[in-house]
Order: sequence, then structure tokens, then C-alpha cells
Amino acid sequence: MRLPALAAAVLVTLLTGCATPPASPTPSAAGGGVEGLVSALAAASASVRQADRFDAAPLPGQGVLLCVGREEVRVYVFTTEQARLAAAASIDPIDPSHIGTSIVEWTGNPRFWQRDRILVLYLGTDAPTEALLTSVMGPPFARGVGGGLGGPRVSAC
Repeated sequence: MRLPALAAAVLVTLLTGCATPPASPTPSAAGGGVEGLVSALAAASASVRQADRFDAAPLPGQGVLLCVGREEVRVYVFTTEQARLAAAASIDPIDPSHIGTSIVEWTGNPRFWQRDRILVLYLGTDAPTEALLTSVMGPPFARGVGGGLGGPRVSAC
């Protein structure tokens, strides 16, 4: 039994109208770079601003510092998703102080997230900031187990 063309069109229209609406913007939907991350954090009601640039070494890419509230969040921006994947592969997921052949002495406990053309690093101890980054980026792919070097830090935020 075949439905007449009009009935089929009405059925398709009704089913399309019942589809789940798109989620709030993610970095993918909003450009995939720093702007997309800022938009996603702002959509999650975070106070966020771009503070400065930093030397991204030993990772390739461009370093952009964000202030999320009063917390520093480092963003490594790559020209392509493949470049980001290659950089992420060089980070030891259990001990992110090992990046390729380099050993980094972080001031804090490093957690790395990745999406689109960016890697995100958070060294702070603020649980709500970590939860916010996880809600926007998904779970971190690399997480340090120690407390890093600790000690006082001068914050740009």
C-alpha cells in the first residue's frame, strides 16, 4: 500500500518538525578556534575574555591566553585539525609534563582538552572552572597526577 504524495509530504514535514533541536554552539559550530571556544563558554554563562598571547613551545601552534572568570586557560591554536591531532599525540596522557622529547615543569596540575583546531590547557585548582571546560570540551584527554611545581603564580587574569 502506497501513501499518496500529499500524505507522504505531510508525514515528512511532521517528522522533521519533531526532530531534536541543535545543541548550543560548540567550538565546531562557531568557527573551531578561540572564537568558538569563547562563544561556547559565554553560552554556558561564563565570564571570558582574551588576555594575551604566550609562547606555545614545546607545542607547535599559536598560544592564546583566556581569562575564564579569574582563572587562566591556555589555548593552543593550530591551522588544521590534523596539526592539532599530531600535537595532541605528542602529549603523554598520564603525565602531560612529557611532550614529545621535552619535559615541561608546569606550575600547577595540567589537564588538556582537544577539539577542532585547538588544545586547551588548564593548570588551576578551581573545580567549577574544570567542570565548565569539561562541559564545553568533553573530558580531558591528558591529566597530570601531581600538583606541579606549585608556588605563587602571577596571573594575567
